[in-house]
Amino acid sequence: MTERARVLAWRLAILAVLLGSWEWLTGVPAVSKLPGLYWLDPFFVSRPSTIVQRFVYLASGRVRLSIWAMALSTVQSTLWGFLVGVSTGFVAGLVLGRNGRLARIFEPYIIAFNSLPRIALVPLITMIFGFGLLAKVVLAWTIVFFIVFFNTFQGARTVDPDLVHAARFLGASERQIMRTVVVPWALAWTFASLTPSISFALIGVVVGEFLGGESGGGLGYLIIQSLGTLNAADMMVALVALGVIGIVMALGIKQVEARLLRWRPEYRKGT
Repeated sequence: MTERARVLAWRLAILAVLLGSWEWLTGVPAVSKLPGLYWLDPFFVSRPSTIVQRFVYLASGRVRLSIWAMALSTVQSTLWGFLVGVSTGFVAGLVLGRNGRLARIFEPYIIAFNSLPRIALVPLITMIFGFGLLAKVVLAWTIVFFIVFFNTFQGARTVDPDLVHAARFLGASERQIMRTVVVPWALAWTFASLTPSISFALIGVVVGEFLGGESGGGLGYLIIQSLGTLNAADMMVALVALGVIGIVMALGIKQVEARLLRWRPEYRKGT
């Protein structure tokens, strides 16, 4: 058995134990003489079997807004916010990382804006952009931008001077140095921030959907709707869906990273 197969087997075993324990504990009374008192109260955490039933129902055509439509809305907003945040954060990090004067000029403004709690910006963003897709994208951007910016900024500042001198010695222009030396070097730092960035982008979008209601759509709307009706099963369906979406997005980023950074030793060795 290969190492990858062993890891996968352990993951599946842990998942099976967790789901089995969850199902069992929500059906076993904690005190035999007190009916309805369980080790895990299904009223609050539901049961895996009930969650599967609710997922099948929400995925069917019997509901006005299916789980697929809500998941698509959340994924679309997350990807847009992620892409805009990564592109702008990467460019800003490169520019300020290679220009010390500009970095010193903008430093207090960047620190001040980054210090603002993102949840505090939600009412302002909603007031300006409404409850639709644009508001969720902007909210995700405010989170992703700074994560990518600071990593790229640090990567651009720590470029090996010997590489820059060697490129200049070979007659490379500043534009060529930026394209062939600085950008590849900074990419390694940038990719280190992409996995947490996609997770935080998803969090920002869901927070926006909390306030957007049905007009905002998405899995965040399902969570808030479930809270209003005290429906733990539907809430768990949304939470599980968000977890699966996060895993798929993170795996996709790792595949892109392996392709773009194939020149690094760890990817050349296939580890």
